[in-house]
Amino acid sequence: MLSEKAIEAVEETAAELNRRRSHNPATAEGSTEPAKRREANPDQLWAKKNLRFRDGRPLLDIANMMRIFERHEEYKGRFRYNETLNKVLDKGSLMLDWRIMEVCADVQERFLPEVPETVVRNALIVMGNRNGISK
Repeated sequence: MLSEKAIEAVEETAAELNRRRSHNPATAEGSTEPAKRREANPDQLWAKKNLRFRDGRPLLDIANMMRIFERHEEYKGRFRYNETLNKVLDKGSLMLDWRIMEVCADVQERFLPEVPETVVRNALIVMGNRNGISK
């Protein structure tokens, strides 16, 4: 179970990622300016080309998560499974809960807004094994 401090860190990271993606300066959070029409962002275009959809909505399953981890340049080949530790590694670093939550928040923010964290965890394990086992 995550501590309050860890949850706050994840929430702050998610807010920062959201701010960066929307290209808003940190001081614009309380702005009353009307929202400008958004152009399709590169992540949405990538998702339309690479993910599976049903009725216009992306499927929130392990298969779509694996497509992200296999095909997207930021995720491709990053994850390995460590048999000794029984954990997934991200570029050689042990994926503690906060790292998993950070990946989950990034995927939710960019590609699959409603994907459950358990689906992300399971896809990480599968991809870690697919990419190779480290000892």
